Amino acid sequence: MKIEFTGRQTEVPAAVRRLAERKLEKVARVLPGLTRAHVVLTADKHRQIAEVSAHSRGLDLSAVESSPDVRLSVSSAIGKLLRQARRQREKKIARKGAASPRRMTGERKRPAEPAKDEAGPRVIRGRRAAVKPMTLEEAVLFLEGRPEGVLVYRDATTERVQVLYRRKDGHLGLIEPEA
Repeated sequence: MKIEFTGRQTEVPAAVRRLAERKLEKVARVLPGLTRAHVVLTADKHRQIAEVSAHSRGLDLSAVESSPDVRLSVSSAIGKLLRQARRQREKKIARKGAASPRRMTGERKRPAEPAKDEAGPRVIRGRRAAVKPMTLEEAVLFLEGRPEGVLVYRDATTERVQVLYRRKDGHLGLIEPEA
């Protein structure tokens, strides 16, 4: 891997070069195809800005960090770069790890078993909504403008909670809980 250093309004100290080289080796272990890296150090009045870019086959990463200390800026910028590299690697593994239905052989086409630590389906909490009093006609008009397809409201005449939902056939369904 080739590492280039550029200093704008400052010289790049040897200690910072060694620090950057050592930390970029970690990035090279995560992204084995890393060909070159460029570290640009800029000095403003009280800020030391480090801009690090890494180039590999099919992937370019970059990170910018500023702080009062040049070593801290370089270290933080390369830390950001390392997180980006790990995220890209995990995405690539997730894409390649999933088996394509066309490639699966007959013996491997059985349904996936749920994980042993999961007891059943996961509950994913949605956003909270206030239960407003309205008539059925108002609820229908309100539901037409919403993308979710479900509305929980309080009936204005009976003061009971009701659920209005959009069915798969395009009609609307109404759930009235018993008292």
